[in-house]
Amino acid sequence: MMKTIFALILCLFAAHGEASIKTYLNHNQGSRYTDPYRKITRPGDNLEQVILDEIGLANKSIYLAVQEMRLPLVAQALIQKKNQGVDVRVVLEHDYNYNIMTQRDVPESDEHDTSKVDELTAFVDVNKNGKIEIQELETRDAMYMLQKAGIPILDDTSDASKGSALMHHKFMVVDEKSTIISTANFTMSCIHGDLLSPSSRGNANSVVQINSVALSKLFNEEFKQLWGNGKRGNFGHNKTYRGPQTVTVSGAKITVQFSPTSRRYLWEESVNGLIAQHLGEARQSVKSALFVFSEQRIANVLEIVSNLGVGVGVLIEPKFAYRYYSELLDMLGLEMLNAKCAYEPDNRPWANPIKEAGMARLAIGDVLHHKFAVVDGKTVIVGSQNWSDAANHLNDETLIVIQNQAISDVYTQEYERLKKSSFLGTPSRTLAEIQEIEESCEAFRQQR
Repeated sequence: MMKTIFALILCLFAAHGEASIKTYLNHNQGSRYTDPYRKITRPGDNLEQVILDEIGLANKSIYLAVQEMRLPLVAQALIQKKNQGVDVRVVLEHDYNYNIMTQRDVPESDEHDTSKVDELTAFVDVNKNGKIEIQELETRDAMYMLQKAGIPILDDTSDASKGSALMHHKFMVVDEKSTIISTANFTMSCIHGDLLSPSSRGNANSVVQINSVALSKLFNEEFKQLWGNGKRGNFGHNKTYRGPQTVTVSGAKITVQFSPTSRRYLWEESVNGLIAQHLGEARQSVKSALFVFSEQRIANVLEIVSNLGVGVGVLIEPKFAYRYYSELLDMLGLEMLNAKCAYEPDNRPWANPIKEAGMARLAIGDVLHHKFAVVDGKTVIVGSQNWSDAANHLNDETLIVIQNQAISDVYTQEYERLKKSSFLGTPSRTLAEIQEIEESCEAFRQQR
């Protein structure tokens, strides 16, 4: 059935240049490819090849905004296009604007960044001699390659700040007519798998490729806001607020909105407000797979539709599933005190907890990096934006809402695939942790 759906999408929307929508999943069980770096043949769509194919079609311009860029094949393709006279520009998150030779010192306590540096070092050091050689830099270090080729690169410190929260976008506009919207960063970890984790097959992610001049125009405007004058960019609240905008592509309505939204605006006018609006329209089901879910007001909307009989399912990345700020706890009818012995403001555990809520389980080294929901099996909410307050009000983010049955079927199947191996409910260790924190806080109060 899955192969049939993917074949249908490709047949309906195959011609480049014509209005089309295609979606790809790096854990799609209906296709196979060989990882070009580790030479591992595995299930999934090759998301990097999707990106490369679009770059290969460029004649005029390639505008790339991505939090992190580490794929040498993509770097090579961008350099080739620049050498052919194509206008190539790259925007990055400042924390990742370095090559292996210029990396900043990372405290040992910062396990996330330390592991990234270790992974990059192992990836670039092809001959494993413990030394980074010039040939390795020129063929494996994507940032070194881009910098050496003179490709213009801006990050979010170019606005004279120390970095405006996160430049968390993951999109690319080609020739102002084709757009790639990704949940994946352009890294081994997000697309193919960690080099240092043999079982890893890449964080669970998706890519949506859309041929539409009207939609590309919206993303082009966002990129140009980020780019500014090419020396001083505009990030975070330096950008002009734009509310949701809708275009029609091959009969499908696609709504686009970018974060951050200033708190001067109503929450309903923000990207999280747009998410809540579509979730609130559910009459049958909501199926979501999320990296982080900590936005209370979205959870409150889901509680309302759940109480009306809508089947709500939510799968969360294990690292964030049972934290004190996670809305998964609300859905399970629980709450957890934080380090200050206080509950999250406006916390609201559900009086009628749901059963289809828990944490996804993937191979060692991989995480659930999705940020999607399917509403009533016909509307997909997806993009770079996690369902959090920071994403909504601080970060540079993308969200698209696609009203299309075939695309919704693809994401529904991905949700069902993930659910099969997920843990639903509350682990006993989490219940013990909640009780332990409550007892500790009670003892602290009595001592005061």
